Amino acid sequence: MANAASQTDEAAPDQAGGPAGFTHRQIITALSGLLLAVLLAALDQTIVSTALRTIGDQLHGQTVQAWVITGYLVSSTIAMPFYGKLSDIYGRKPLYLAAIVVFIVGSAACALANSMETLAVARVVQGFGGAGLMSLPTAVIADLAPVRERGRYFSYLMMAWVAASVLGPLVGGLFAGAGEILGVTGWRWAFLINVPLGLVALLSVRKALNLPHQRVDHPIDYRGALTLAVCLVPLLIVAEEGLDWGWGSARSLALFAVSLVGLVLFVLAERARGLEAMVPLRLFRRGGITLATGVNFTIGVGIFGTVSTLPLFLQLVQDRSATVAGLVIIPVMTGAIVSQTVCAKIIKKRNRYKKPAIVGLGSMAGALLALSATGADTPLAVIVLIAAWLGLGIGLSQTVITLAIQSSAPKSELGVANAASGLFRQLGGTTGAAVFMSVLFGVAAGRIDGAADGDEAVRQALSDPDSTGRLTASAVDAFASGFSTMFLVGGLILAVGFVLTFPLRELHDEE
Repeated sequence: MANAASQTDEAAPDQAGGPAGFTHRQIITALSGLLLAVLLAALDQTIVSTALRTIGDQLHGQTVQAWVITGYLVSSTIAMPFYGKLSDIYGRKPLYLAAIVVFIVGSAACALANSMETLAVARVVQGFGGAGLMSLPTAVIADLAPVRERGRYFSYLMMAWVAASVLGPLVGGLFAGAGEILGVTGWRWAFLINVPLGLVALLSVRKALNLPHQRVDHPIDYRGALTLAVCLVPLLIVAEEGLDWGWGSARSLALFAVSLVGLVLFVLAERARGLEAMVPLRLFRRGGITLATGVNFTIGVGIFGTVSTLPLFLQLVQDRSATVAGLVIIPVMTGAIVSQTVCAKIIKKRNRYKKPAIVGLGSMAGALLALSATGADTPLAVIVLIAAWLGLGIGLSQTVITLAIQSSAPKSELGVANAASGLFRQLGGTTGAAVFMSVLFGVAAGRIDGAADGDEAVRQALSDPDSTGRLTASAVDAFASGFSTMFLVGGLILAVGFVLTFPLRELHDEE
C-alpha cells in the first residue's frame, strides 16, 4: 500500500501514534482481512457454545466438556501480552499472519478430534491464534489512523461482533442438528468452516495490510512470560471451575496460592528486566494508563457478566424460550454500535474524550442497577430497553478507554499497552462472570424451598435451564432474588469504574 502524503484531513499527520499518509479508502482496504478474521474468531466462540452439548454427547465427554471452553479462554488470555510485545518488535502484520495460521491449524485439529480430551487440547492451540485475531486489530488501527479518526474504525470491529452474536447461535444450531454435511459430521463444521475462511483472511491481510515499521530488536522476556502464565492460568481455571469446586475448596485455595506466587514472581521479573520486560511496569506509572486500565477491568465485568447471565434470567425467572433469551443480546450489541458511531463523530468534531467515558460508564452502571429492580412480571420490552441502554454505555466507554490507553502510551510500546488493555478487560470479564454466578448461586440456593439439596437444584438449573421444565413459584422467587442481588453487585462494581473516569485527563489529538 502506498504511503503517500494525503491532502485530506483523514491523512493528516498523527502526533499521537498513527502514521501519516493513509486515506480512508486505504485504511478500509487494509482492514478488510482483519475484519474477516475478527468475525471468524467471534463466530467461533458463539458457534462452539451452541454446539457444545451435541459435541459432548457424540464424543462421550460430558465430564470434561467445560475444558473445551476453559482451554480456549486460558490460552487466549495468556497469549495477549505476547502478541502485543512481539508486534512492537517485529511489526503487526507478521504477528497477525502468524495468529491466523495458528487459528487455522487449531481449527483443523478441532475438526479432526476423536475425543473430548483431544478437542480440549486443540482448543488451546486455537486460543493461541484467537488471541492475536482479537487483540491486534485495535493496535493496527492506531498505526493507520490519527486518534480523532479511530472511533469510526473501532465501530467496524464492533459490527463484526454483532454479526457473530446473531449468526453464531443460528449456525451453531444448524451444525449441531445436522447429521452429516458433505459426508462430514455436522458439529465438525463448527470448526472446519474456519479453514477456508481463514485462508481468505490470510491472503487478504498478506496483500492489503502494509504498515510502516521500524524494527527494534529486544531479547524475549522468557522469565516474564513464564511467571505471567503461572499467575494467570490457575486464576482462570478457578474462575471457570470454582462454582462447581467451591471457592473455599482445597483445589481452589491451592490454585489461588499458586496464582499469588506467580504474581509476585512476575512483578519481580518485570522490575528486573526494566525496558526489556514483557509488560514494562513503567507503563503503569503513567496516570492515564493506570486509571484507564482499571476502568477497562470494570467494563469487562459489565460486558461479560451481563451477557452470560441475562439470557439465564429470562429463561429461569420469566420462563422465556432459549431463542428469545439469546436474541435479547442483540439490543446490547446494536446499542453499542450506535453509540460507538456517535462517539466517533463527537471525538472527530470536538476532539474531546472524557465526557463520553463518564456517560458510558454511568449508563452501564445505571442499566445494571435497573436490571436489579426487574422480576418475573417485568415486560420483555422493558428488558430490551435496559439491554439497549447497557449497549449504549458499552459503545461509549470502550471507544474512549481504548483511545485513552493508546494516546498515553509511547508509540514504541503501543502494542504492549493495547494488549494489556485487552488482558485486563478479559480478566474483568472472567472475574465478572465468576462473581455474578457465585452471587446468584449463593442467594438462590439459600432460598429454594422443598429441595433436598438446594445447591444441586440451582447448579442443574444454571447449567441446563432447558431441562428443568417449568420451575415452581418458590424456585422462581429464589432465582429472582438471586438475579436481583447479582445485578446490584454488578452495578456497584461499574459504579466504581464510573467514579474512576472523573480523574481521567482530557486528551487531545496533539498529544
